[in-house]
Amino acid sequence: MKRFLYTILVFTSPIILLIGITKLCYTKTGGDLNRLGKVSIDENYRNQFQKDFEQQQNYTDFSTINLEEKNSFNILTIGDSFSQKRGFGYQNYITTDTTNLLNFDIRAYTIPSYNPISFAFKLVNGDAFNNLHIDYLILQSVERYIVPRSEKINDSTKITIKELEEARKIQRKGKNSFNNENYVDYLKFPFYNILYNFSDNALCSPVYQKAINKEVFSLNNKLLFFDEDITALEKNNKIKLVSNLNKELNILANKLKERGIILIVIPSPDKYDLFYDYITTKNHPKPLFFDYVRDLKKEYIYIDSKKTLKKHIDNGIKDVYFVDDTHWSPIGAKIIGQVINDSIIHKKN
Repeated sequence: MKRFLYTILVFTSPIILLIGITKLCYTKTGGDLNRLGKVSIDENYRNQFQKDFEQQQNYTDFSTINLEEKNSFNILTIGDSFSQKRGFGYQNYITTDTTNLLNFDIRAYTIPSYNPISFAFKLVNGDAFNNLHIDYLILQSVERYIVPRSEKINDSTKITIKELEEARKIQRKGKNSFNNENYVDYLKFPFYNILYNFSDNALCSPVYQKAINKEVFSLNNKLLFFDEDITALEKNNKIKLVSNLNKELNILANKLKERGIILIVIPSPDKYDLFYDYITTKNHPKPLFFDYVRDLKKEYIYIDSKKTLKKHIDNGIKDVYFVDDTHWSPIGAKIIGQVINDSIIHKKN
């Protein structure tokens, strides 16, 4: 029996040791890259944004309105996780005393394979806009998914008020990854952090770490980004596919114009693309999506978010994106909110 217990101890002690190292050394901050790549970030990093995190959401959630009644808003936003940040989302920096905004809060709905572009088509083809009056529809998509999303569109499909109500009634169940870590997650931290010394993505991590030559964050001046920023280049760097995306967006814009609605499109830059010029060792292709889409003929208002954000980064503004996350910070959200406001004002004038 003693020999058996000794054997178990011999085999489990390295695992227990590694778990202990993780418990002592791995600091969680709330960022998706911090979690996925097991990259430890100063726990006080996000304190600088606390006021933005705590501010009240000053726009309306789509799920709270009755689509059977008449509703009127200046702006409707449809997007992915960049559009679901509540008090520190870009929408909070658009709204003013004379602007009221409605956001499609996808987290309140169960819509299989949700695609913001496809959903915008379904909405304009359905009956929701019979009672819902808006002046502008802002369509947002993260760069890495925007071209693949355009390939999965049937621009004649629709969603009805009844279907929306049914989708809202189904309870969504989410999981907090930080509270559901298993032993394998604990073992990743020491292994990843050893392997990051030999490989930008620790050979198998979903998160890359790249050295950069400009201080663009307030701490840990390395660029962390999602591995799909790289794999997405296979499609996003093809001019034909980007042109097809633009074609679909023009079709959507014209459908909306028939209802008196102006389309505004915001691609949210991937971190690899936005900070590409500062990477010291460039061993992956240069992102070309924004270069391609910039020159295409558009029937919609285009927000060149990469150009706008990079101008501020070049001028020394730090933490436009979170160091530990794939999303822009409240600093970036404010910049985007302001450029949207300027675009709408310019359009009105």
